[in-house]
Amino acid sequence: DVEDEEITGDICRNTDLSTLSMLQVVPKAIDISLAKELKNLLFGSTLSCFSEEWKMQSFTFSNTPQLKYGIVQKKGGPCGVLAAVQACVLQQLLFADSNKNKDTRCLQPSETQRTKCLTMAIADILWRAGGNEKAVVALPSGRQQFTPIGKYKADGILETLILHSATRYEDLIVFLQQNIHQFEIGPCGCILLTVSVILSRSINLVRNDFDVLTNRLIGSHGYCTQELVNLLLTGKAVSNVFNNVIELDSGNGNITILKGITSRSDIGLLSLFEHYDVCQVGCYLKTPKYPIWLVCSESHFSVLFCLEKDVLDDWKTEQTFDLYYYDGLANQEEEIRLTVDTTQMCAEDKENDLTPPLEHCIRTKWRGAVIDWNGTEPIL
Repeated sequence: DVEDEEITGDICRNTDLSTLSMLQVVPKAIDISLAKELKNLLFGSTLSCFSEEWKMQSFTFSNTPQLKYGIVQKKGGPCGVLAAVQACVLQQLLFADSNKNKDTRCLQPSETQRTKCLTMAIADILWRAGGNEKAVVALPSGRQQFTPIGKYKADGILETLILHSATRYEDLIVFLQQNIHQFEIGPCGCILLTVSVILSRSINLVRNDFDVLTNRLIGSHGYCTQELVNLLLTGKAVSNVFNNVIELDSGNGNITILKGITSRSDIGLLSLFEHYDVCQVGCYLKTPKYPIWLVCSESHFSVLFCLEKDVLDDWKTEQTFDLYYYDGLANQEEEIRLTVDTTQMCAEDKENDLTPPLEHCIRTKWRGAVIDWNGTEPIL
């Protein structure tokens, strides 16, 4: 892993014209049959389209001085995609160059630095989905590549796509560097990434990841399903958040297979559903490789992270530590820093509506921990 990081760092520094002419990235126009398959996988119907919330959303960073690392969400809907990318950007920003703990200065990146982190984050998401062998980057061409006919409703985006395939990680990085503005400034960067990650995995493999073949990646009200979030975080669109596979006896000799997370994820997940005993998050997500977690609360996704990598491996560090919270949709204007103390025990009242949901989520990992909001108004 360390060698890989050193290699990619060299690629970023040494990109020149001779490299560009040697790029092995193969472009291919989308056709109507692939567009139909994508729509069925995304929405369950070829007559559905991306909402305006999705169409206007890219990975644009905050101008708030304390939150320059943060990606801003304009409206509800694609929060699962935004939070997953935000978490991967933080992984690059905090831990790409070394495994040492950081101070808060690293949360003040320059524009160049945060764009580079976004490039590397997208590259990692796509490469992981492609089984570390390939990736597809979908970009708009500005004109229709096929004539929408029959049971297909055009949305002005899918019909214009050119699909660029790379089979070398180095080529993927350079190609994304050239085109990162499409994702960062947009207007439809969120859609482009979603289509790219599906095609990097392949439509057949994504569908086979599902517990139920008729599942979809975008649910009601334009929300991201758990399958889409898992695809972005782990490279597989499985339906569950527990570890590995569960086999259920469904009677008459039939076995129902429920698929979960198969290895320790780079980025974690904490869920309010677990607090309410609706699901169980396995340790592959609860104890990820990096101290960065997506927080799933009331069908909204946000991000929680720690600057100390040791918090996952060293019990002493885990006694008292700070977690930073970021929600791209909340018009957040200040840093939110929570101090978690696991040496004390807080008597948790499951029926108490005045306990912030974020605290419930944190305590699914650190049972009974005392949480100090450090003067910030708790988010209820």
